[in-house]
Amino acid sequence: MQKLFTEFKSTTATQWKEQLVKDLKGVDFKQLIWHTDNGLDINPFYTKEDLQTEQAPVFTHSDWNIGFNIKVTDEKTANQIALEALNGGVSCLSFCLDGTKNLSVLLKDILIEHIAVQFILNNNIDAFEKQLNAIIVERKLNSDSLNSVINYDVLAHLAEQGSWLANKGDDLNEIVKVAKLSFNTYKLVVDGTLYQNSGANQVTELALILSHYNEYLNYLTATKFDFAQLKNGVQINVSVGSDFFGEIAKLRALQKLIALVNSTYNLVAPVFLSCTTSQLTLAAKDVHTNLLRSTTEAMSAVIGGCSALYVTQFDELLDSKDRNLSVRMARNQQIILKEESYLNKASDIGAGSYYIESLTEQLATNAFELFKAWEGKGGFIACLEQGIIQKEINQQAEKLKEKTASGELVIIGVNKYINAKDQSSAAKSKHENTPGKLFEPIKAIHLAESFVPEPINAKS
Repeated sequence: MQKLFTEFKSTTATQWKEQLVKDLKGVDFKQLIWHTDNGLDINPFYTKEDLQTEQAPVFTHSDWNIGFNIKVTDEKTANQIALEALNGGVSCLSFCLDGTKNLSVLLKDILIEHIAVQFILNNNIDAFEKQLNAIIVERKLNSDSLNSVINYDVLAHLAEQGSWLANKGDDLNEIVKVAKLSFNTYKLVVDGTLYQNSGANQVTELALILSHYNEYLNYLTATKFDFAQLKNGVQINVSVGSDFFGEIAKLRALQKLIALVNSTYNLVAPVFLSCTTSQLTLAAKDVHTNLLRSTTEAMSAVIGGCSALYVTQFDELLDSKDRNLSVRMARNQQIILKEESYLNKASDIGAGSYYIESLTEQLATNAFELFKAWEGKGGFIACLEQGIIQKEINQQAEKLKEKTASGELVIIGVNKYINAKDQSSAAKSKHENTPGKLFEPIKAIHLAESFVPEPINAKS
């Protein structure tokens, strides 16, 4: 069989550079290199010469679960919302439970054996386990086949609140209990969604998730935990921002880094990414522009290898009672990505792209170096207690605010193409003082809320 294109000579990177400089009439090639907030240099083009080794696909799955978050205050109401979401195309539910809830009412008519379910808890694990096991027995379900996971991440709470739920010893002991629950398919959850939303760049975010995860593995090792019990995998919750290619590379790098850490513990476990579109650039003004941002973020999440995806509703920041449209849009955005864009038909679409592969390797390398630096200072908890992590994030967040104010970082509807008639403002959030706060917590921010546009002068 004749090989195609054999009559065409290959072109080297040097030849491309020479042609580029010639076409741009002598412009220095270095002027075309983009310096990112991650400390990376992005070239105007990439070739095979930029890849040091042959790259293999990072993941093999193509489809993902369409997720929907529900904060449970009243079990009956939450049940109705969940059933409506499932009828609308959702395949993954996330219930945020504050305190003990009646699971029989909450899960009424919900076939948990056919969907993925995440339960976010902050207490009462024993009571929850008892109730869920009773439902499993009553419905005659096979607990081993359930795609259910408990998100009981005490380190995520520590980072966000600056305090433990109870105390360090008791909180970490609960992690062992959660990992051993018979129905907990993924076994261990690391919730790193806060880090991107706080303004951390991609290198810092990756290092944080890695350090966060490694803290758990260190503790489980110290307790003689049998890692064979984690054979069903680890779930990493992560936010996805608006840097389209950068976020694709970030998620691919994350999967590589988690696999690298797992190998040091002889842990053989698949990695599941549960992604949520970012709140960092979410705006209260001209809210429909949020649809543009969340759609590209959703695409990055899918191409980057998410297993489940939660799209933030476009009016999330408004104190709105009627959210039927935004709820429907949030799930339909994903349905369109599947049914019209066919993004669920191929796995690791970015594999083989010289740019994405190079960016993946650079992010992974730099993040691992930062991770090792923090480990040298005592690890995740120690660096939080010393304020090292908070200082790093705060500096990066301030840079983002400055770029938003100057217009260098464009947020449509906020600092570009502003709708002067829209006087909407974000609903005031309740800031609760956490008792026994040990250190300054990591704070999520909204860049749009930190931007104050100059008043528009009336025409004379």
